[in-house]
Amino acid sequence: MSIHLEHLLSDLLAPAAVPVAGAQLWIADESLSERELLGVRAHPALHVLTNRCDLAAQLTARGLQVSVSDFDFAALPQRQFASVVYRVSKERPLVHHCINESYRHLLPGGTLHLLGSKDDGIRTHGRHAEELFATPEHAKKQGDVYRVTLVRGDETDTQGAQWLDCKDYAQLRSCTVGDLHFVSKPGVFGWNKVDRGSALLVEQAHKLIPNRKNAGSVLDLGCGYGYLLLATADIPFSLRCATDNNAAAVQAAEASFARAGLQVNVTLDDCGAAMTERFDLILCNPPFHQGFSTSQALGAKFLAAIARLLAPGGRALVVVNQFIPLESAAAEQFAKITTLTQEHGFKVVQLG
Repeated sequence: MSIHLEHLLSDLLAPAAVPVAGAQLWIADESLSERELLGVRAHPALHVLTNRCDLAAQLTARGLQVSVSDFDFAALPQRQFASVVYRVSKERPLVHHCINESYRHLLPGGTLHLLGSKDDGIRTHGRHAEELFATPEHAKKQGDVYRVTLVRGDETDTQGAQWLDCKDYAQLRSCTVGDLHFVSKPGVFGWNKVDRGSALLVEQAHKLIPNRKNAGSVLDLGCGYGYLLLATADIPFSLRCATDNNAAAVQAAEASFARAGLQVNVTLDDCGAAMTERFDLILCNPPFHQGFSTSQALGAKFLAAIARLLAPGGRALVVVNQFIPLESAAAEQFAKITTLTQEHGFKVVQLG
C-alpha cells in the first residue's frame, strides 16, 4: 500500500495541485510511514497540521510549514484552504473531527481528499462525509488505496450543516476505572481503560520499592494519559517527569495529574530527545506500532532513549508483549537484563 499512497500524496500535495492563490492543508498523523512522509516536498502554499512532535520536527527540517496541536484547526495561521489532504486515522472520532473541521476551513468550491485502504474504513468515511458535504463523493481505487474526493459547495453559512458525530473529540473526558480517576480522550493509547501490560508494570514497581523510601527520580517515557505515575503516586519520588510524542496525550496527562494533585513535569517530546536530566527509575510501555503496522524500529528508539536517560545505578522497567524479543534487543546497551514476570501475554523486563 505504501508505494501507491506515497505517489498519491506526492501528486495531491504538489504545487501544481494547488489552485492559483490557494492554500493547501495536509493532515498528518502516525498513520503515515517514513516513505510516505519523504514523498512530499515543501512549497509555499502547503501547511501541515500534526499531533506528533516527531513528524513536526522531521517535516520542519525539510522546509515544510508545520503546526503541532491536537488537531486544533483554529490555531492554524491560514484559516481557509483550497484543498485538504488526509490519510484517515485509526480512530473514528478523530476522522469525523478532521472531516468536520476540513469542511469548516475549506473555501467554497474547495476539495477534501481522503486516502486509505478498504481495511481503514475509507469507503464508510467517504459515505459519512458525503452527508456533510451534501454532494456525491467521488471514489477512485488505485492499487489497494482509495482516494475519496469531496467538493464543498458555494455556501458560506455552516449553521445547517449535518456534522459527523465526532463524540466531542476536542474535549477531554473524566474517566474512572475501579479506584483510578483520570482524564483522557480518543486518540490517546488505551484512552478509557487500564492497559493490562501497564498494570503489570505497576505491580513490579511496587515490589521493587517496598519500603517507599529513597525512591529518587522517575520518568514515564511515553506517558499516555499518565497511568503509570498515577498508579505509583504512593511512592515518594523526589521528582516525577512524564513525556509523550502525542499532543492529545500530553494534554490528558497534565489534566490527570492536576486532578490527582500530583506534581509532574510533563513535556511534549520525541521519546525524550530534548531531555537532559537522568533518572533513577524509568517506567515505559513502549509502542511497537506505527499507524496500522508493527514497527520494531520504534522499540529500538525507546531502548536508546532509556539508555541515555538512565542515571548511573538506575533501572528501567519496560513492559512489552511476550513475543517481543526485548531481552536480545537490549543486550547491546544494558549490562543487566532481567525478566521479572510474564503474565497475560505480557512480560516486564528490568534494564540497568
